Amino acid sequence: MLTKIYLYTWLVTAAAFVLLILADGMTMNTIVIFGFIAFGMIFMGMIAVLPVMAAHPNKEIAPEAPRVSARPVTASIPHGAHTLRA
Repeated sequence: MLTKIYLYTWLVTAAAFVLLILADGMTMNTIVIFGFIAFGMIFMGMIAVLPVMAAHPNKEIAPEAPRVSARPVTASIPHGAHTLRA
């Protein structure tokens, strides 16, 4: 969405530039103003376009299954103490 707005802003600026040239209204002051506008739009484009290009899509990671012991858990009574050994 931001890239479309950025593109349309450049198109409007370019159209205004062409209209001023055709109407003989392009003076040195308006060229400087268009230079400042172009300078600002380049940085606006970095803000609008680069995050989209640099971001990675989120990948869903499946949860791992709990690890199961190879030996079953059994109750044993060693030395008269009740414990649960694996």
